[in-house]
Amino acid sequence: MTSLEELWRLLSEVQTNVVGLGFTLAATLIIYMFRSKVKLIYGRANNSRNVVFTPHDHDSAQSNANEIYVEKFFLQNVGRKTATRVEFVLSSTPNDISIFEPRESEIKMVEKGNCLIKIPQIAPNELVIIDCLYINQRSAWISSVKCAECLASEVEFWTVRRFSNFVNWSAAVLIILGIAFIAQTLFAIIL
Repeated sequence: MTSLEELWRLLSEVQTNVVGLGFTLAATLIIYMFRSKVKLIYGRANNSRNVVFTPHDHDSAQSNANEIYVEKFFLQNVGRKTATRVEFVLSSTPNDISIFEPRESEIKMVEKGNCLIKIPQIAPNELVIIDCLYINQRSAWISSVKCAECLASEVEFWTVRRFSNFVNWSAAVLIILGIAFIAQTLFAIIL
């Protein structure tokens, strides 16, 4: 401990400068950690598969089976900065693609039959829903999602909010205790 005290005494002439430098470096680190940045997440949910039988033109006893598969892909910018030149790549081209909310976008085939969906920009906290329709074909998977600023990370999207078991049990206990309190209050009023 004495060597540290001796070092501090030797630096006594520049102590204020060293403390100022320390605060400057700490403030720079804090600003860097909380800077505005793009953070893209993506996932898939809400798929539905239907088989539709259509009668044959010549023989009404025969029918053709058409498989219709619809899948939703979600893309969200959870960062605090606008994501630019977003590219969403599917492994194959669906029969139809719709993007919600309607926006300027470009859909094109790229190498190996992949489907590239280009979106010029996604605002902070904006959710983009991409519906893909497949008729009598295999569904695609997500090959890559990226923008000019970062690569996206995959997350599980749930259409219904899910909570942890702790939150569910806590809510159940509070409901039971609330019902018991109301019953106790009613008994006190009646008796």
